[in-house]
Amino acid sequence: MRKQSGFIFLFGFILYGWLEFEALILVGNIVGGFLSFIGIFLTAFIGVYLIRRLNSRVFMDWQSKRQNNKPDLSKLAEGLSILLGGLLLVIPGYLTDLVGLICMFPIIRTLIGSIIIANFADIRLFSDLRKKHEYNALNKENSKNTSPIITIDGDYTKK
Repeated sequence: MRKQSGFIFLFGFILYGWLEFEALILVGNIVGGFLSFIGIFLTAFIGVYLIRRLNSRVFMDWQSKRQNNKPDLSKLAEGLSILLGGLLLVIPGYLTDLVGLICMFPIIRTLIGSIIIANFADIRLFSDLRKKHEYNALNKENSKNTSPIITIDGDYTKK
Protein backbone atom coordinates (compact mmCIF):
# COMPACT_ATOMS: atom_id res chain seq x y z
CA MET A 1 0.00 0.00 0.00
CA ARG A 2 2.89 2.34 0.78
CA LYS A 3 4.44 2.02 -2.69
CA GLN A 4 1.09 2.61 -4.36
CA SER A 5 0.45 5.85 -2.46
CA GLY A 6 3.98 7.03 -3.26
CA PHE A 7 3.35 6.33 -6.93
CA ILE A 8 0.06 8.24 -6.82
CA PHE A 9 1.79 11.19 -5.14
CA LEU A 10 4.58 11.18 -7.73
CA PHE A 11 2.09 10.91 -10.59
CA GLY A 12 0.03 13.78 -9.15
CA PHE A 13 3.11 15.95 -8.74
CA ILE A 14 4.21 15.30 -12.33
CA LEU A 15 0.68 15.98 -13.60
CA TYR A 16 0.53 19.22 -11.60
CA GLY A 17 3.87 20.39 -13.00
CA TRP A 18 2.82 19.55 -16.53
CA LEU A 19 -0.49 21.41 -16.20
CA GLU A 20 1.22 24.46 -14.70
CA PHE A 21 3.78 24.46 -17.51
CA GLU A 22 1.03 24.21 -20.14
CA ALA A 23 -0.86 27.08 -18.49
CA LEU A 24 2.32 29.20 -18.50
CA ILE A 25 2.85 28.46 -22.21
CA LEU A 26 -0.80 29.31 -22.98
CA VAL A 27 -0.69 32.61 -21.10
CA GLY A 28 2.72 33.37 -22.64
CA ASN A 29 1.29 32.88 -26.13
CA ILE A 30 -1.64 35.17 -25.39
CA VAL A 31 0.04 38.09 -23.59
CA GLY A 32 3.72 37.51 -24.30
CA GLY A 33 6.54 35.88 -22.40
CA PHE A 34 7.66 38.92 -20.41
CA LEU A 35 4.17 39.81 -19.23
CA SER A 36 3.41 36.22 -18.24
CA PHE A 37 6.67 36.16 -16.23
CA ILE A 38 5.79 39.46 -14.53
CA GLY A 39 2.27 38.13 -13.90
CA ILE A 40 3.63 35.31 -11.76
CA PHE A 41 5.38 37.79 -9.46
CA LEU A 42 2.42 40.16 -9.47
CA THR A 43 0.03 37.45 -8.30
CA ALA A 44 2.44 36.55 -5.48
CA PHE A 45 2.39 40.15 -4.23
CA ILE A 46 -1.40 40.26 -4.57
CA GLY A 47 -1.63 37.05 -2.53
CA VAL A 48 0.44 38.48 0.31
CA TYR A 49 -1.60 41.69 0.25
CA LEU A 50 -4.91 39.82 0.34
CA ILE A 51 -3.77 37.59 3.20
CA ARG A 52 -2.86 40.62 5.28
CA ARG A 53 -5.89 42.73 4.44
CA LEU A 54 -8.71 40.19 4.41
CA ASN A 55 -7.49 38.06 7.31
CA SER A 56 -7.22 41.10 9.59
CA ARG A 57 -10.79 42.12 8.71
CA VAL A 58 -12.16 38.61 9.28
CA PHE A 59 -10.20 38.25 12.53
CA MET A 60 -11.57 41.54 13.88
CA ASP A 61 -15.14 40.45 13.06
CA TRP A 62 -14.51 37.11 14.75
CA GLN A 63 -13.11 38.77 17.90
CA SER A 64 -16.00 41.21 18.15
CA LYS A 65 -18.50 38.35 17.95
CA ARG A 66 -16.49 36.37 20.46
CA GLN A 67 -16.51 39.28 22.92
CA ASN A 68 -20.30 39.40 22.60
CA ASN A 69 -20.38 35.68 23.57
CA LYS A 70 -21.49 34.67 20.09
CA PRO A 71 -18.62 32.50 18.83
CA ASP A 72 -18.84 32.17 15.08
CA LEU A 73 -17.08 29.27 13.39
CA SER A 74 -17.92 30.64 9.94
CA LYS A 75 -15.48 33.53 10.44
CA LEU A 76 -12.75 31.05 11.31
CA ALA A 77 -13.63 29.08 8.18
CA GLU A 78 -13.42 32.28 6.11
CA GLY A 79 -10.00 33.05 7.58
CA LEU A 80 -8.71 29.59 6.70
CA SER A 81 -10.02 29.90 3.15
CA ILE A 82 -8.35 33.31 2.75
CA LEU A 83 -5.10 31.90 4.10
CA LEU A 84 -5.22 28.95 1.71
CA GLY A 85 -6.10 31.21 -1.23
CA GLY A 86 -3.28 33.61 -0.42
CA LEU A 87 -0.76 30.79 -0.12
CA LEU A 88 -1.88 29.40 -3.46
CA LEU A 89 -1.45 32.86 -5.00
CA VAL A 90 2.10 33.01 -3.66
CA ILE A 91 3.02 29.65 -5.23
CA PRO A 92 4.19 30.31 -8.80
CA GLY A 93 1.81 29.12 -11.48
CA TYR A 94 -1.40 30.17 -13.10
CA LEU A 95 -3.50 27.15 -12.09
CA THR A 96 -2.67 27.65 -8.41
CA ASP A 97 -3.48 31.34 -8.88
CA LEU A 98 -6.88 30.42 -10.29
CA VAL A 99 -7.66 28.12 -7.36
CA GLY A 100 -6.35 30.78 -4.95
CA LEU A 101 -8.66 33.40 -6.44
CA ILE A 102 -11.58 31.00 -6.16
CA CYS A 103 -10.77 30.63 -2.44
CA MET A 104 -10.97 34.43 -2.09
CA PHE A 105 -14.54 34.84 -3.39
CA PRO A 106 -16.77 35.89 -0.48
CA ILE A 107 -19.63 33.67 -1.61
CA ILE A 108 -17.75 30.37 -1.32
CA ARG A 109 -15.14 31.34 1.29
CA THR A 110 -17.06 29.84 4.18
CA LEU A 111 -17.77 26.64 2.26
CA ILE A 112 -14.11 26.06 1.43
CA GLY A 113 -13.04 26.88 4.99
CA SER A 114 -15.67 24.50 6.38
CA ILE A 115 -14.33 21.74 4.14
CA ILE A 116 -10.81 22.43 5.45
CA ILE A 117 -12.01 22.32 9.07
CA ALA A 118 -14.00 19.14 8.47
CA ASN A 119 -11.01 17.38 6.89
CA PHE A 120 -8.61 18.36 9.66
CA ALA A 121 -11.01 17.93 12.58
CA ASP A 122 -10.16 14.25 12.99
CA ILE A 123 -6.39 14.73 13.12
CA ARG A 124 -5.12 13.96 16.60
CA LEU A 125 -3.49 17.37 17.13
CA PHE A 126 -6.74 19.21 16.50
CA SER A 127 -8.87 16.81 18.51
CA ASP A 128 -6.45 17.14 21.46
CA LEU A 129 -6.69 20.93 21.24
CA ARG A 130 -10.46 20.72 21.06
CA LYS A 131 -10.61 18.50 24.16
CA LYS A 132 -8.20 20.72 26.06
CA HIS A 133 -10.10 23.95 25.45
CA GLU A 134 -13.70 22.82 25.44
CA TYR A 135 -15.82 23.66 28.42
CA ASN A 136 -18.71 21.92 30.08
CA ALA A 137 -21.96 22.38 28.16
CA LEU A 138 -23.93 22.32 31.43
CA ASN A 139 -21.81 25.18 32.75
CA LYS A 140 -22.56 27.09 29.56
CA GLU A 141 -26.31 26.69 30.05
CA ASN A 142 -26.17 27.79 33.69
CA SER A 143 -24.11 30.90 33.05
CA LYS A 144 -25.47 32.48 29.91
CA ASN A 145 -23.83 35.89 30.35
CA THR A 146 -20.40 34.76 31.49
CA SER A 147 -17.61 33.65 29.23
CA PRO A 148 -16.25 30.10 29.47
CA ILE A 149 -13.48 29.33 31.91
CA ILE A 150 -10.27 28.42 30.11
CA THR A 151 -7.29 27.32 32.15
CA ILE A 152 -3.87 28.29 30.87
CA ASP A 153 -1.01 26.31 32.40
CA GLY A 154 2.25 28.09 33.07
CA ASP A 155 4.93 28.96 35.60
CA TYR A 156 4.92 32.13 37.65
CA THR A 157 8.00 33.69 39.17
CA LYS A 158 7.95 36.85 41.24
CA LYS A 159 10.71 39.37 40.59
